[in-house]
Amino acid sequence: MSQQTDQDQDKSMDKKEIAEEEREKMLNEENTKHIGAAPASDLESEEQKPKKKIPIGGIKMPGFCRTKSKEPCKDDEAKPAEVAEVEPTAVNKDAENPGTEKPSTPSKDTKEKEKEGRKGILDAIRLPLVSVFPRKKNKEGDAELGTTGAVGLASVETPDDTGVEKSAAGADDGMETVRLDGDATDDAAPSKQHPLVVCLSAARRNLFVVVATLCILLAVIIIICVACVGPRRNVSQQLKDGKYIETITSCGPVEGVLEDGGFAFRGIPYAVPPVNQERWRPAQPLRRIEHCWEGTYLAHNSSEMCWQRETSGRVDGVEDCLFLDVFTPHVKYDSPLPVVVMIGAETLTGASPGVMQPSAKLARVRDMVFVRPNFRLGVFGFLAVEPLSRSTHPPTSGNYGLSDIIAALEWVQLNIDHFGGDKKSVTLWGHRAGGTLVTTLVGARKAKGLFSRAWVSSGSAIFPGRSLKESEELNKAYLNSLHCSDASCLRKQNSEDLMDAVPESWQHGTPGLPEPREYMANGTHEWLVLDGVILQEHVGQIWARDGLPVKLVIGTTAQSAIPARYMNPNVTLEKHQVEEVIRESLLGTIGLADEALRRYNATKKGLLSLISDIRVICPLLTVARQQEHIPFYVVTQPRGELADPDSDAAAILGSYAARTPEEKRHVSAMQQLFNHYVWHGEVAQEDPKGAKRVLIVDQDILPETDYPNCDFWIKKNIVPNYAKVE
Repeated sequence: MSQQTDQDQDKSMDKKEIAEEEREKMLNEENTKHIGAAPASDLESEEQKPKKKIPIGGIKMPGFCRTKSKEPCKDDEAKPAEVAEVEPTAVNKDAENPGTEKPSTPSKDTKEKEKEGRKGILDAIRLPLVSVFPRKKNKEGDAELGTTGAVGLASVETPDDTGVEKSAAGADDGMETVRLDGDATDDAAPSKQHPLVVCLSAARRNLFVVVATLCILLAVIIIICVACVGPRRNVSQQLKDGKYIETITSCGPVEGVLEDGGFAFRGIPYAVPPVNQERWRPAQPLRRIEHCWEGTYLAHNSSEMCWQRETSGRVDGVEDCLFLDVFTPHVKYDSPLPVVVMIGAETLTGASPGVMQPSAKLARVRDMVFVRPNFRLGVFGFLAVEPLSRSTHPPTSGNYGLSDIIAALEWVQLNIDHFGGDKKSVTLWGHRAGGTLVTTLVGARKAKGLFSRAWVSSGSAIFPGRSLKESEELNKAYLNSLHCSDASCLRKQNSEDLMDAVPESWQHGTPGLPEPREYMANGTHEWLVLDGVILQEHVGQIWARDGLPVKLVIGTTAQSAIPARYMNPNVTLEKHQVEEVIRESLLGTIGLADEALRRYNATKKGLLSLISDIRVICPLLTVARQQEHIPFYVVTQPRGELADPDSDAAAILGSYAARTPEEKRHVSAMQQLFNHYVWHGEVAQEDPKGAKRVLIVDQDILPETDYPNCDFWIKKNIVPNYAKVE
């Protein structure tokens, strides 16, 4: 290795000496050219040959007077030009042909050539400046510098035999060589390539491995996507015969009907029929195949109502009544819509669903899915007696109607996505007695996770507080009237006989003002009971301990408690008649009649407002005050003469026949309030600080700190002691 290095050094020294000799000859030739004329043949050959200028920046010179040059420096005025256009090959040509004649006397042509030579020096200094900018290389002249044109400066680096430029010689002359773009040598270090170029080169060398890796990655991505998305389902269903549409449920396919631009599915079974041995048992969802149907269930017609007693006293219904209706704008799986489950009943003995009757048109206009289930009422829905408790495990009875609502909510969670609904956005809306049932389910353990928000309108503020044993004792009289002492006897009784045996005192209507004897009464019948299974403790205790598990809105109307005798709009009351009713009530007995007449007008509307405040509005306000963020609204806009108990629900459902501009504005305000809550789970007009928690809904919605007169009745212990009981 060391021997090879010594040889390389010797070779380098030889080449350096040769370069020194050539440079001396070249400089001497330069001086000779300016003293005597150059041969014409050489000049002509130089003019004919294309010249390549080396940029002035290509060689850094300390000056024309080189300190290390063997030629002595002369004075500035006598200093000859040391730069000329010299072709490297021409320098050696004279040495090879020493016999060539050179004229000694300068002629006119020689002087012109000399001028051109000086001009060439200037051009060599001036023109090559453009070469410092990138330009297209000469394909023919990039191989060797000496074969492409004449060199524009005297001091150049002479390529050796291998074509590698020697920078050492230039260093000895005091000149530094700056390498040009096209002058890179073979042994120069290669420039660093871009990482992308390196990757592409490696990919081309291993093409098979790259393709195989990409195929494996693509297969993995497809498998993950299929696993996450699940089976592909049609976005929307096609109509059959232009009228019918089919979807599926957990018990089989069902067929609905196109109505008013929406779809109606009526009478879909959601629980086992509560007949024969299933009478007075909690609702059983359709989990077994024998409870389902074969083929497609035609959900075209409405189902029959459960047994109930209407306000007029008419009794009607069937026991096999656990069906529900679904109304949806479309049947598809993308963009699911919020769901509203409607629980409507005037009392817990009947008049269900009352005003709570949705439609396919309503679903299309509101862009929501509406579900309305039937549920058991009266003795079939809430009878709590000892023989029935003894026949079940754990021992319990009553609240069968609540179990129906829970089963309907479970059906919604299992099936509503097949009807275009969002099971994660379910609003449970209860009106009047239905509102009482909904309120009792807020916080109930069995209803947990089945709905995300609740809306209660004109419900009761008195919730079940009696134990199962106490209710069984109070209901013994009913058993005695049927002559039954066990559950088997009760289940064999005729349905109509069971309805006729219900005592008149159990039929709850809308009461008027509290009566004097009502102050001491303690035997009022309560349908709901703390059964220990569905309702384990009072609603107020659950809220006080655990808070609200879901969002809740409570509201009512200004005349929400209208006794049946005042329902007829033709009934009128004079001032003295109103005063007489108030003085004969409990208020007159305890000396509050004059204060009541001062606070309320002695008119029919004033009397009904007084009754509503004591029975419904102020008791519900006390319930709303149990939690900080329960919005409470009161509708004050009259529908005709009064803001009746159903006016808020009718406005929401669009069955409110608005005639005046004031009524139309009220309907719009009420619908916006409800729709925003269903879609977003919030009341837009609610005071975030909680100071103005009462919303007065007239033509517009106005937040208020309180409702007039409620604090007075609460202070006098009238509210909530005499609230309406279901």
